[in-house]
Amino acid sequence: MKQLTKRIISLLILIIIIFFFALYIKNHLSDFKQLTIVNPIYLLPLFILSFIPSINNGLVIKYLLEPFKIKMNFKEWFGLSVVTSFYNMITPFRGGAISRAVYLKNKYNFSYTNFLATLSGIYVINFLIATFLGLLSLVYLYYTRGIFNPIVTFILLFFFIPLLIIILLSPNFPETKSNFLNKFISVLNGWNLIRKSRKVVLLLSLVYAFQIILSSIVGVLSYSVFGISISFIESLFLASIGSLTILIAITPSGLGITEAVAVFSALVIGITPAQSLSVAILSRVIGMSIIFILGPIFSYVLIGNFKREKI
Repeated sequence: MKQLTKRIISLLILIIIIFFFALYIKNHLSDFKQLTIVNPIYLLPLFILSFIPSINNGLVIKYLLEPFKIKMNFKEWFGLSVVTSFYNMITPFRGGAISRAVYLKNKYNFSYTNFLATLSGIYVINFLIATFLGLLSLVYLYYTRGIFNPIVTFILLFFFIPLLIIILLSPNFPETKSNFLNKFISVLNGWNLIRKSRKVVLLLSLVYAFQIILSSIVGVLSYSVFGISISFIESLFLASIGSLTILIAITPSGLGITEAVAVFSALVIGITPAQSLSVAILSRVIGMSIIFILGPIFSYVLIGNFKREKI
């Protein structure tokens, strides 16, 4: 019943978002008609670069499990990354993480407790890197273009300052009677489980920093497809904000929510909703086409290998 309720809520939110997007497009159809693919040559590098996030996420899985004496080859850690993204796309509330947890439990006897703790712990690193780069890009945009948005600045500082304190002091927070607050507490305490391995922390930090920088390059290329020029720093700002949408990915693969955040953050630097929404849709189509091809393949490969090993 609880899972059904979540699915219904996720579906309703998705329908509402799509309704408002459709309404906006209908009322601003002339703005979208002005947008055309000016530089289709950039589509090829965009497709190629879209494979790299799966590699990065796979490396996160690989490095995170090494302290637990779990060694994976390329096919397994890359496959798990793809499968996670695939199930995130077809299920709400990040169902891909559940499928990965089940796989690790069945094959390596990796407990769900450790999985949740380490998963929460890596969010600390991910969000710290994203908010730091977001604040850095905001400072640059303020001094070069006079751009300042108090809401975005507050959101970034709201995450950055507590996360920095957690990493420096590493306190353990007791659980409360509130299940809602306990979810955040588990994220904060999860950091203590992975901070013991400095190598893992360093590698994960580099992977996430590279991921956001790569997303920034992809952003520049995506806007260039429509003949829109944005700087790397502007794209870095958009990529940093986009990295935080994992917190509210309650629809399949954050569908609609990711695009809404992309439109809002793009407004801060003077990009129109028609432009940012077109780019967001392009990125969504490219990413989904790749994952929908690789997802079923690696689902079969990993499950098939696991069954053969059990036999």
